[in-house]
Amino acid sequence: MVVLGINLVKDGLRYCVLEGNKNAPNIVHYEKVQTNNFPNTQQLMNWYETTFQNLITRFTPETIGIKVSLNAKKAEIAPWYYPLGILHNLSYRNQINTFEFVSGNFTATKFGMDKTVNIYDYIDQYFGVFQPKWDKNQKYALLSAWMLL
Repeated sequence: MVVLGINLVKDGLRYCVLEGNKNAPNIVHYEKVQTNNFPNTQQLMNWYETTFQNLITRFTPETIGIKVSLNAKKAEIAPWYYPLGILHNLSYRNQINTFEFVSGNFTATKFGMDKTVNIYDYIDQYFGVFQPKWDKNQKYALLSAWMLL
């Protein structure tokens, strides 16, 4: 099973593609994708639609996990929330299920571990550390995919 995890950030998105199962996940690919300075929201949404469709075509995920932020400031609303509608619509048209998560969903017990395990540290131990993009935003994308394996 191939799962795509996406985390939208102010200047683009992070994604991670996993295969395997919850007990033995494998990274297929991950990436930080940055937006350009688009002059308006319409062009930005066109970029998101193209980017999402390219990811769906390239990896043919069976499911998409999305990390959602619930406390956007005004300047973050367009890049964090508007693209979600586009992603859900593309998923619907490609018959791909989507699930949304917030950071509070990413606990060790959801992955069958003791609750004392720091899941973000565990990611480094299990998958490795990939510099320079291996930060919490990238881990949110990985966790969004891993939740669905």
